[in-house]
Amino acid sequence: MDHSVQIIVHGRGNAWPVPLGETHPFYDRTDPRDLSNASFSLMASGPGNATVDILIDAGHGTVQSMITGMNRMPDSICLTHGHMDHTLGVDWVVQSFWRQHNKTERYPLYATLPVFQFLISSYPQLADLIEHRELDPGISQPVGSGDYFTLTSYPVYHGKSAVGASMLLFEAEECRLLFTGDLITPLLRSSDYDHLKNIDLLVVDGNNRFPYPGANHWSFSGKPGDPLVRSERLNAYLSTLDPVDLTVPHQPGRANEAATSYFNAFLKDFDVEQQPFTVLEFLKRVTPQRVVLVHYSGNEDLKYYREPILPAGELLFWADRTAFTAGIKSEIIIPTTGQIIRL
Repeated sequence: MDHSVQIIVHGRGNAWPVPLGETHPFYDRTDPRDLSNASFSLMASGPGNATVDILIDAGHGTVQSMITGMNRMPDSICLTHGHMDHTLGVDWVVQSFWRQHNKTERYPLYATLPVFQFLISSYPQLADLIEHRELDPGISQPVGSGDYFTLTSYPVYHGKSAVGASMLLFEAEECRLLFTGDLITPLLRSSDYDHLKNIDLLVVDGNNRFPYPGANHWSFSGKPGDPLVRSERLNAYLSTLDPVDLTVPHQPGRANEAATSYFNAFLKDFDVEQQPFTVLEFLKRVTPQRVVLVHYSGNEDLKYYREPILPAGELLFWADRTAFTAGIKSEIIIPTTGQIIRL
């Protein structure tokens, strides 16, 4: 292997890991680092100390983690979607780059056009400071210094407000890594599942253990005690689902030729029985070597299933046992904030 590849976990939390006035068994409210939103640095060190450093999402706590860690400027930011818990640190990073380069160079940011437009509507001061490198669905492009990785975005459905939301696939000669961002279901064509088969690492949104689509996130398992059977709540949601509605957040205002072709193929391939609406259903399709489970809340599990919200160790034990029951052999990781995951 010419490069040493690693992921630094800047945060593992959802939008509000611990709401003010509350506690949570998974997150330590006395540790500010543990309250950071899900964000990651993908790094590859090569000959001559050349380093690729790509920041994937930048929610609350991201910049503090980077400053107290290696304190280096990432080559670029790649965004899965525009929600605040994935973008709060973007302004800090971009403004730092702008100052370091005497206010003459724009900072590279990779995102779909709807995500970029959503970002600029939230942070209009960044419009002239960012070099937007647009991601089209299913189309690969180089990313990071030295073009060591290629990046491909695949659309996901994360509710009506998550315009342009995507999962991000990073590929190099030695490894393939997929970051799902937040989602209810991925919007993949049949050929995409073949391409994603046996990826080395999957960093996946696991907000709930059991389905509650109203939260705009999928769950890890189908129902308590029966991981690959869909719960009544999930089946009720699917009974009213129009697959065309899943594509609408990706085409606000206009859709280019690449997006139109992609979504036509997705709709042609769509089969509600085969479409993954839980993490386990997705794992069955892509069989990753390792799975990093982030963004856990469990609030809907307690409210709608009367299942307890678990601390980290118990969640890992439960996820391992549930995956084994479902016939899935992937190694599951519940990361800690600041953890380095090496490939």
